[in-house]
Amino acid sequence: MPVILIAEDEMPTRRGILNTLKEWSQGKHELQTAENGVQALQFFRDRPVDLLITDIRMPGLSGVELLQALRDEEREVISIILTGYAEFEYAQTAMKLGAVNYILKPVEPDDLVHAVEEALAKAGTQHQPVIGMQQPASVKNEFIRKALQYMHKSISNPSLGIREVAEHVHLSPSYFSALFKDAMNVTFSDYMIHNRIELAKQLLRETDRKVYEIAEAAGFNSSKYFVKAFRNLEGVTPKQFRKQAM
Repeated sequence: MPVILIAEDEMPTRRGILNTLKEWSQGKHELQTAENGVQALQFFRDRPVDLLITDIRMPGLSGVELLQALRDEEREVISIILTGYAEFEYAQTAMKLGAVNYILKPVEPDDLVHAVEEALAKAGTQHQPVIGMQQPASVKNEFIRKALQYMHKSISNPSLGIREVAEHVHLSPSYFSALFKDAMNVTFSDYMIHNRIELAKQLLRETDRKVYEIAEAAGFNSSKYFVKAFRNLEGVTPKQFRKQAM
């Protein structure tokens, strides 16, 4: 079930968007809300999100700052911006940070539904499972090869991120990110999540460890996020996968 997160500090607007999408979704999407950018960023750190609808201006962390923070943390997401006429320059900045559309306030239900349907269609084409993960020995680029060796060795560490890996190979995070995607044809974060899921699948098949123990061994911060990520990639929960593998 696709997850849509609405980040809006004005309660009437937030409630209106939520009610419109509930009527449109008919229970086919998981709709979540955040009262500001800080809450939204924490939500992303706890679990995957398929579509973000965020206001430009929010206390604590604006919509643009939220998108920049997500990009800095290598968290890719399709997003729609809510903006006013006076904030159009901010909207342009947001588009440069990956937003696929913007909606002018006050939000018209038809405009919202149309934008959401277009964004989810785009998300569906970008979030296909990554195949053909390469192992370190088959990678020609020396920096990436060393990075992969370090990542595979440290995969159980939930705090392992792009900054640490980039530092290990003595590159800046931004340059390493671009180099990694060019060499591997996949982002750093997608590579990590797929390899962690592959490790989890192996543990589910070959051990009788509990799900939360496997989540920890595979480098996930929480079993809840692990189950969600596993289901997104495999189409079943870890318990269902284990049962089918028996």
